[in-house]
Amino acid sequence: MGDTLKEMAELVKGFVGDSGVCSYERAFKAINQARRLLWNKRAWNSQEEYVQICCVNDCFTLPNRYEQIKLAWVGNESVSLADEWFNATNAFALNADQSCHRLITEVGGKHVLFRDYTTHFYRLGVMLESAEDIGVTLTFEVQDQYDTYHTIKVTGVNPPELAQSDLLIKGVRSVAKPATKGRVRIYAYDTALEAQTLISVYQPNDVNPSFRRFKAPRTCECITLYASKRYFDLVDEQELVEFIPDSMIYAILALNSRDNRKAQEFLMNLDLAIKEQEKEMTGEEIPTSAPIRFANYSRAENLIGSDLLSPSANDYFLYR
Repeated sequence: MGDTLKEMAELVKGFVGDSGVCSYERAFKAINQARRLLWNKRAWNSQEEYVQICCVNDCFTLPNRYEQIKLAWVGNESVSLADEWFNATNAFALNADQSCHRLITEVGGKHVLFRDYTTHFYRLGVMLESAEDIGVTLTFEVQDQYDTYHTIKVTGVNPPELAQSDLLIKGVRSVAKPATKGRVRIYAYDTALEAQTLISVYQPNDVNPSFRRFKAPRTCECITLYASKRYFDLVDEQELVEFIPDSMIYAILALNSRDNRKAQEFLMNLDLAIKEQEKEMTGEEIPTSAPIRFANYSRAENLIGSDLLSPSANDYFLYR
């Protein structure tokens, strides 16, 4: 188990700046800067986690917390994911039923809601989870029942009351949301049925949120993912830091060297930071239950290509 933000601050305060600091605020800032420095240097196990997501209308939406799906399971069975090459393929020219990527495909574009509500036209509802966010205003670009686009604003009220738009709409194209203290729930309030349906949940650090949406197998009620996390600053003192103390110390020293314009020293400290974290990873097991594909293997639908370079159509489809 990793160190919390406060525990890490105690360990690294003496290395922040040229002579150390006593301020937790300054230490927290340095930790987040060091995390950002290391974040994309490797595929760290500590940046990846399991999450279970419900499917609606054969689709699931990847929360903004996650950047990339590594593995996926429906029930106890692993399922394959379509890549960008598959999504760009002309489905009429090839037989998609024979694709080794037929189980999960990405629905193009970015989406601002977790699900679409199509039963009736509805009013857009905003519910805050934290009283500290009372007065926060969200701005939406929406499509009304006559296919005209409007910009509307909805201001959060005392939770759990639902603040509603005056306009009846049938879809949302974009949303502008500031950082908040708590989560924000978005509802479709059906005036005909007098019922509200949850259509999205925005996390506190979701600013102007947009999401990736995927089409899942029809039998899927929920899906388990192993996904890499997107970088966000740690704010709460009890949040866990993904990196070990030794790695964070060298990363902070690298930041000090960069501030002092010592390029060679910066690279040396950064290399040490990466190596310390790599040593920590050597004893960790990586999940490996995705469908395996081998070059030059006898099953045609599993081929990637004889030279492991760009795939051809025959690498993904057995029959045409």
